[in-house]
Amino acid sequence: MDRSIDRRLCGQCHQSIGSEALVAMNRLWHPDHFCCSSCKRPIKQTFQAADNHAYCVQCFAQKYNPKCSGCMETLVDTCLLALDRHWHPRCFTCNTCNRPLPNGEFYLVDDKPYDLDCHWAKRLEKREHIERGER
Repeated sequence: MDRSIDRRLCGQCHQSIGSEALVAMNRLWHPDHFCCSSCKRPIKQTFQAADNHAYCVQCFAQKYNPKCSGCMETLVDTCLLALDRHWHPRCFTCNTCNRPLPNGEFYLVDDKPYDLDCHWAKRLEKREHIERGER
């Protein structure tokens, strides 16, 4: 019998499944044999699959998720897409006051993000420079 086809056997050790089994990726596994393809630790909770490999949430994020353009950490939960880059909401900040931009709402001046108040201040500053003949 071809053991690679028999789905009643553990997906890792190819031994018969006893009284406890885990079902994942269309296979049965002994609970300690369903492991992350990256860190090799048993997966006990949620997992992600890519290219027919299982990953724990942390390893999947490290391998496949984008990095925050502000702090360069891997994005796992909520993120913003702004200025063609990914950000943690706390890292996408006003270029002047450095406060996070609420809901990712921003105004651009010279390709830099500003909150509403700093945006108007920056535009007035630019206008004054233009009126004085400065750049």
